[in-house]
Amino acid sequence: MKFFITILFITFSSFNTAESKVYICGIRGAKKYHFTESCRGLGACKHEIIKVNLKEAKGYGLTLCGWED
Repeated sequence: MKFFITILFITFSSFNTAESKVYICGIRGAKKYHFTESCRGLGACKHEIIKVNLKEAKGYGLTLCGWED
């Protein structure tokens, strides 16, 4: 039973990671993505803060913000 629960947990954990929402500072010029909208790295954002899928952000070539590393 423990094995089944462990497999189930791993399956859903990996699925949620791909569908996680992240925040970016506009589409143009963004270099990093952020897990929280209140991240210190978004403090200087002069554009609209946009919520996108993690997979989409990585597709834009964005990397994780150093403050959330």
